[in-house]
Amino acid sequence: METSNPYEITFEQIRDFALLFRGGRVAKDDGDFRPWQTADGGYIPADGKDFLIVVEDHLKDSPAIGVYPLVAQDDGIKVWWGCVDFDEGIDESYIHAKNLREVLKQLGVTSWVERSRSKGFHVWVFFTEIMYAIDVREGLMAVCQIVEAPTKEVNPKQTEVTDRGWGNGVRLPYAHTRKRGGYNEMDNTDYSFSMVPLRTFLAEAIPTRVTPAAWEPVRALYSPPEPLPAFTYRNTPYTGELDGLSGVIRRRGPRPEPEKPNGDRSTTLFALACAMVRQGYAEDIIYKELKEADIDWGGKYNNRPDGDKRLAETVRNAFKAAR
Repeated sequence: METSNPYEITFEQIRDFALLFRGGRVAKDDGDFRPWQTADGGYIPADGKDFLIVVEDHLKDSPAIGVYPLVAQDDGIKVWWGCVDFDEGIDESYIHAKNLREVLKQLGVTSWVERSRSKGFHVWVFFTEIMYAIDVREGLMAVCQIVEAPTKEVNPKQTEVTDRGWGNGVRLPYAHTRKRGGYNEMDNTDYSFSMVPLRTFLAEAIPTRVTPAAWEPVRALYSPPEPLPAFTYRNTPYTGELDGLSGVIRRRGPRPEPEKPNGDRSTTLFALACAMVRQGYAEDIIYKELKEADIDWGGKYNNRPDGDKRLAETVRNAFKAAR
């Protein structure tokens, strides 16, 4: 007797996957997560026919993809989904993800937990209609506040677009390039690390998407955090060699990960910038150190047309974070 292959990908599954994870732009995830630029200099939108093509490759062949969720519309910045990324180590992340999903369930919201690569979990929420990014972010922040979970990786991270217009992207689950039956798939409801096949996930996720009316009570629970003490800038002399925390980060560099041998360079560059801001270094000195560190750490931005712009933006964001 023949049995169906649980990993066989149909057009309907490709369509439904694209429906859940659509957004603003596609990111190519071939070892260096970045906007997917086409031969004519454009970028692949995370919606429509072109998105279906790259989704099919993601699920069946390669390369893996991610999505930048922000969609700019006339009446504001919107998203189709939200995702909280816990990378606090497998045990602590497991507890945060479980608590988050249980509270969302009590609030009448269906969410999905993905074991994300090697060190943590993603908690996804999908919507029936495109939502204001700020409403989705505030709702997820509210639930994180309730369960006392970290909020540094609540996506969407931005509720407005910059001149680049990307915001932060998220890697999508069920990539063919990653081993099935393990990481990068949705976990089952009892958290025994038994993964949900793609067809089961899609069959259940599509009809249980969250309506705007169901999300509003969640969003209303959000309380803005207390403002941080005012940042006092001091002009620390630069001797050509960093000390303190910035010196440690500069010497250590990004920590290698199983699927990222060069480590998370963008996060480490931002951590270096933040440390230097707190230590009182001037903006031009921080930019100089980031540019040199980027080259030493394998060139995250060094060979990109927008590399200088990205580094300058990292420095500006570090000053914003300090204030």
